[in-house]
Amino acid sequence: MIRVGMIVPANNVALEYDMYRMAPENMSFHSTRMRPSRNCEPDDPVKFRNDLKQAYSLLRRSSNVIVYGRTFGTHKNADIIREVFGRNVIIPEEAVIEYLHESESKSMWLGTPYIKERTDEEKEYFSKKGFNITGSYGLNKIYALDIARTSLEEIRCMLDKNIGTVEKSDLIYISCTAMPTSKILDKLSSIYGKPVLSENSAILWKISRITGNPIKIPGLQDI
Repeated sequence: MIRVGMIVPANNVALEYDMYRMAPENMSFHSTRMRPSRNCEPDDPVKFRNDLKQAYSLLRRSSNVIVYGRTFGTHKNADIIREVFGRNVIIPEEAVIEYLHESESKSMWLGTPYIKERTDEEKEYFSKKGFNITGSYGLNKIYALDIARTSLEEIRCMLDKNIGTVEKSDLIYISCTAMPTSKILDKLSSIYGKPVLSENSAILWKISRITGNPIKIPGLQDI
């Protein structure tokens, strides 16, 4: 049995649901919660480090690998996260980048549930990592429960509105661990004829790489 420890923001109701739907039977998930931070980013590094250490103490003995299950702003605090957890911690945005490199995807279309300011920040982050962002769009949602209610129809509408830039991309990327995508990734890949990666499917892909456990990832080719 592969045991995955997950640190989940207290208001995220999608990550655990998605992981259980996508994962094989020989994988279990064990979560602890962290209070959500104002503006989705820690504003007190000392307190953030202490909260991480407490979470780690609850998970380290029972987990083969640990996931830090937040998306927006995580890259700004990646050094602190790695300092506490070590190299085997999965940081979702970094898992996305690793997949893009391994699959040799040069361009992607970015969809988020966020307001424009946050969507633009995500776009800038991936652009600085050397990827061509053919287009981006945010659903203008703020609260985690609203994000968790995002439907297939909303995502299709977002993509269809931007179909010109979607078609120019190697891959469609749907950001945010708080948005459930396990039921729709294969459907989207079939509709748009290209790989569709979500934040949560990237986590599962990275788990498969760390553990050496082959897993079929929804929305992607078999690995």
